Amino acid sequence: MEALNLSTFIKAADDIELSKYRVLAILRKYSESLHKNKLYPALAELISIKNELELLIEQMSLFDAEFVLNLNFVDFLGDIDPDQEGSYCDRDLDIVAEFIRWAMPEIKNSIVEGKAIFDFVDENITLSEIGVMPLYKDEGYFMIPDLKHDLLKIYKFEMSLFSTPDNPLRTLKSKLVDLISLKAPEANSPLDLKHSLIEKYPDLPNPATYYFETFIDFPFVETILPVAKRKLVRKLAM
Repeated sequence: MEALNLSTFIKAADDIELSKYRVLAILRKYSESLHKNKLYPALAELISIKNELELLIEQMSLFDAEFVLNLNFVDFLGDIDPDQEGSYCDRDLDIVAEFIRWAMPEIKNSIVEGKAIFDFVDENITLSEIGVMPLYKDEGYFMIPDLKHDLLKIYKFEMSLFSTPDNPLRTLKSKLVDLISLKAPEANSPLDLKHSLIEKYPDLPNPATYYFETFIDFPFVETILPVAKRKLVRKLAM
């Protein structure tokens, strides 16, 4: 699926009506995904472009046109006649600013729709600790049902911390290590599954292990898994 990006908006300077049609077409695709309860990548891409556009508008209010173009649109500068660069840039940025003001409410409406789905799923997924928890919790396992495929999926996870000038960012890497039918007796015994994992992977003698429960059969990869991982990140960050 084609994604919205800054290039989509800078090209409004060439043909604003065509650009509006293109943005509405992409937003319609996002909306179709959300109506199927598929959160990602639609929601993440919508939030990302909203943040980028808000930053761009702020830059436009603080700096001159040439600086903003050099900062954000290096590729676009190749299409500008150097002899007319000053006036051309100012004119184009006025068009781009108007186009962003038109598009922002449409983008925000889609984000509201996506966040409503996210909140519903988040509220209807419960997270439990399994067995005795270790002091070190940045590595371990989580178990989560995929109701559409009648499977309990077991993932190994590792939390990483990346420092930025503004704030630290925590990311969760995960790898599928086992699949169990939800009809199998062991699927109802998370503690026994934890013991089996310890036997199978002795490098973690007492891993932090978590169990998700939900009755929602939304798409697993696009919705259930990413929402659950966000929930786990919040838990680990406490």
